[in-house]
Amino acid sequence: MRSIGSLHSGECGLTVLPRGIGATGGLSTAASIMFHVLPGSSVPEFVTVIKDWPCSSHRDLASHCFALLHELDFEISKVYKNEALWK
Repeated sequence: MRSIGSLHSGECGLTVLPRGIGATGGLSTAASIMFHVLPGSSVPEFVTVIKDWPCSSHRDLASHCFALLHELDFEISKVYKNEALWK
């Protein structure tokens, strides 16, 4: 998270919230960055990616969160119009 924040000039973080009622609702996880933007900038203030866990792709919460941060970095590249670098 520190690397993403430093690279993209912002504050990066993870939020984990319970879903549903009781122990069976799972978790809602969000990876976000709040950019340090100047007034009048065309860059948005926030970019956020939200996914539910448990999911079919990740066995544990740590790997789910790491993948979420990777996806956040990809979404940030779209803000800068650099998505061609990922293809």
